[in-house]
Amino acid sequence: MDLLKKCALSFHVLLEYEYHFVIGRKGKLREFRLGFDMADFHHLAGLHKLKDIAQIQQGMRERIFEKILSGNISMDLIEKSSYYSQMSGRILPLAGLEQFLDDNQMIFRYNERVHKFSMIKADYLLEGKANINPSYLFLGARNHDEKEQMCRTFFRIEDKDYTEGQPKYTLLKKEKIHLPTGKILVQFDKLSNKEVKKQDIGQKQFNTI
Repeated sequence: MDLLKKCALSFHVLLEYEYHFVIGRKGKLREFRLGFDMADFHHLAGLHKLKDIAQIQQGMRERIFEKILSGNISMDLIEKSSYYSQMSGRILPLAGLEQFLDDNQMIFRYNERVHKFSMIKADYLLEGKANINPSYLFLGARNHDEKEQMCRTFFRIEDKDYTEGQPKYTLLKKEKIHLPTGKILVQFDKLSNKEVKKQDIGQKQFNTI
């Protein structure tokens, strides 16, 4: 299967889900939800960097996402871009975004002023693996509401350590909510003194809200 379409199909699955995080540091708790929208895929895949491909730069991002799903926009097209090397590191991890989020337990509060070499704007930084690729996922507020986060940037870890100088938080609880049914999969729960392991409860076993 075309890799770009594979990434889009994987992201399409996440549109039915929302993650709820409870984190803590120095006795203070924070919580936020992570949701998904079709338009989010554009920036996550690095498509905004392909300035010389009109089909990707023009039109609504939701429509571009749908064209990728239908196969009308593919890897063959984006690889022709002179800017492809600037976004190629985002494609391989993106197909494993759901796995990254299901497994992730490394969360940092992100302060962009620490890394003046970067233009990334984010509230949180998650570190983990996606398709065996060590990766960073940056989260930012949706509609200026820090309790409602969205995926901003996702790429393989290479030479820069974005966690340096960033305060690390302890993951206390993580839930994966299936929005159409309102069912919850508890993926991690330190608040009730236990960690729920996926291999013990199974991917399809949920607790009802």
